[in-house]
Amino acid sequence: MFEMVREIPVAAAGLSDGVVRPTGERYHHSEIREVGNTFRVVNAVQSMYDAGDIGDDELAAADRWYREYVFASLGVVENPPSDGRVRERGDIHTWMMGRGQCSARITQIRDMLGLCAHVRLEMLLAREMSFSAMARHLYPALSEGRARMKVSAQCALLLEQLAHVYETLSKKKNRKKSG
Repeated sequence: MFEMVREIPVAAAGLSDGVVRPTGERYHHSEIREVGNTFRVVNAVQSMYDAGDIGDDELAAADRWYREYVFASLGVVENPPSDGRVRERGDIHTWMMGRGQCSARITQIRDMLGLCAHVRLEMLLAREMSFSAMARHLYPALSEGRARMKVSAQCALLLEQLAHVYETLSKKKNRKKSG
């Protein structure tokens, strides 16, 4: 995930201009925008951010939750762009301890926000569902437009709550260290 968008690789061997364009099929399945020479798939979180429905804190919280969720459930680390610092690699034991801590944090967040919020986070962030797709699952009896509006508002509120939860967890952790 990103800055809440997936990057489609542009570097390709044998191309003079170094730009690889998405296939026609890809254009039909996703909203794609070009940023410089990079093509990006826009997801629901990015569209909320672009619309001003969420801010930087919510975007960062969503990105953190996604990375922790993927690491806890799949054991895969999606590194953000490097800040230049060298990090120690660790071994299988530190890897599994870190994975366990991520899993415990995801469970703690689920307990704090509730199961319905967790399901929405999974749909929005892990499965990268659109608001329309989420609306069809959550509100099948409502009209698509109304259901989509409800889901969009719920997701924006949920990301605000998620940012607050991470802030609270960070304060608790800092108090433990100093106390």
